[in-house]
Amino acid sequence: MAKVKWIGKERAFRQLKRVVPAVEDDLKDALEMGAVEVADLARLFAPKRTGKYARTITAKERATANGLPSWGVFASYIWRFIEFGTKSGRYLARVGMRKSDVKQHKTLGRRSYRTHPGNPAQPHLWPAYRVVKRRMMSRITRSINKAIKRAG
Repeated sequence: MAKVKWIGKERAFRQLKRVVPAVEDDLKDALEMGAVEVADLARLFAPKRTGKYARTITAKERATANGLPSWGVFASYIWRFIEFGTKSGRYLARVGMRKSDVKQHKTLGRRSYRTHPGNPAQPHLWPAYRVVKRRMMSRITRSINKAIKRAG
């Protein structure tokens, strides 16, 4: 096994320790700007029958275990049904019966039917992310490089 001697190791680690806090601060700002931008654009793309759902789309800071800055775009729980759509139910298909109806003839008794027509997909979050992704990534890269040069 070959041994490698790293000359200047202490100096390099001192520089890294100076860089990390500066990178975290700048990175937090860049991530916040990106998340807010995605949320604003998603709010514009969201279907607006009443506007109630579009108002729930927000950008918030997430708590992480490792302490690194993290931001996310959050919306009402129905976002996935709107974004990806829902499948229609089978028309006139028997869904279930009460326990008291079980002993009756299969064509008699209480039946419930699926009549939901389904909803078409109305993408708004992923298209907003795709529009902003390139600008957001370049902003993050610039902020990291700027912090490294400043801590230099």
